Amino acid sequence: METRQLGRSGPAVSRFAFGTMTFGGDTDEAAAHEMLDAYVEAGGTLIDTADIYGSGASERIVGRWLSARPGVRERVLIATKGRFGFPGASLTPAYLRTALDAGLARLGVDQVDLYQVHGPDDEHRVDEIVEFLAEIVAAGKARHVGVSNFAGWQVAKLARLLAERGGPPLVSQQIQYSLLARAVEWEVVPAGVDAGVGTLLYGPLGQGWLTGKYRRDQRPPVGTRVARAEDMTSEAWHRRNTEEVWSVIEVLRDVAHAHGVTPGQAALAWAADRPGVTAPIVGARTVAQLRESLAAAALHLGEEANTRLTEASTPLTPNYPYGMLERIAGWHGE
Repeated sequence: METRQLGRSGPAVSRFAFGTMTFGGDTDEAAAHEMLDAYVEAGGTLIDTADIYGSGASERIVGRWLSARPGVRERVLIATKGRFGFPGASLTPAYLRTALDAGLARLGVDQVDLYQVHGPDDEHRVDEIVEFLAEIVAAGKARHVGVSNFAGWQVAKLARLLAERGGPPLVSQQIQYSLLARAVEWEVVPAGVDAGVGTLLYGPLGQGWLTGKYRRDQRPPVGTRVARAEDMTSEAWHRRNTEEVWSVIEVLRDVAHAHGVTPGQAALAWAADRPGVTAPIVGARTVAQLRESLAAAALHLGEEANTRLTEASTPLTPNYPYGMLERIAGWHGE
């Protein structure tokens, strides 16, 4: 599998990362270990988890897999995150120290390759975590640090503060990004590029909408993610059963057919080759789903197909400030 550097100062990572959010929930431990084996056999190197996934179950499953596979720890990069889901959760260093130590214990390791703060906190400024991030790298608990779900200005500010105070460089931001979720192109992705931060994408298949399994005006099959989605979630049927979404999916199906691949594989290839992107994070409930995604690890669609998908999925530009910036400065957020 191709490798790319994560940001200006991060490690080399495989073109597709592997997300373990389903572990301990939709995916039992035996299937999880089989998926991890399949990912490594395909040349994958970056395994992403978080303390909130399965309330710690995901980290424990990954940890037991590591301990049962002598030598595999040297072949993979382990990334985890902390911020949500447990008593006292916040952006305070005191909480994050506890969260990281608990995550290390569940993973059964002394150090993770990447520790990402999982989200901002309205009550605590990003300034407060600069010393914490420097501390965990100096202590050898994390090789590299990053963030997830931060606003563009927060990414820029944190990267600047770390540089000014002699801390470790911010190497990653993990964000939702797909053909159906492109608003991050206006500020978040460009902020990362400017700060030398690599972008990892979650939800590159639009929470299942871009796999081609759903059909216009047909309710989603029982048991699928969309059928089980709560009304407030972005993948809920009532939110995405729109002409705009179906028009994107139709173009995606055409492009996939022309390349002899599935819609999901075409969507992953498009996402992986977007400006500023280091790697999409592929997740799955089953080994078969994962293998289908991994089959696209070497797929590049070409300029014409990428342009078709980009044009079909471009969201409406808010008149201000982005519309005005386009008109007066030719600004496109890239």
